[in-house]
Amino acid sequence: MKKILVAIWLIALVSIAPNLNADELLKADSATANILFDYDGSEEYASYKANEDGSVDLIFASNTPDKLYEDILTRLQNHPHISSVLASKGGPACKLF
Repeated sequence: MKKILVAIWLIALVSIAPNLNADELLKADSATANILFDYDGSEEYASYKANEDGSVDLIFASNTPDKLYEDILTRLQNHPHISSVLASKGGPACKLF
């Protein structure tokens, strides 16, 4: 009987794990989108990808002002739904700057 209960518990755990990752991804994606939305024109100079572990990869235009880059990066790093941020200013230059 114990073997059956352990097997059922393991099957339940394995089936729940992907849903937990999806939840982390959705939370990180939503948080990033909301933060970037606060900055006019961010769709022109920043692109991102949220990952299943709640981390975010972000590429800014190469000519993004340092202050703007630091402000956005700080907000992302301090958001509770984002586990970590990997960012660079390696994208093509943006005409807004």
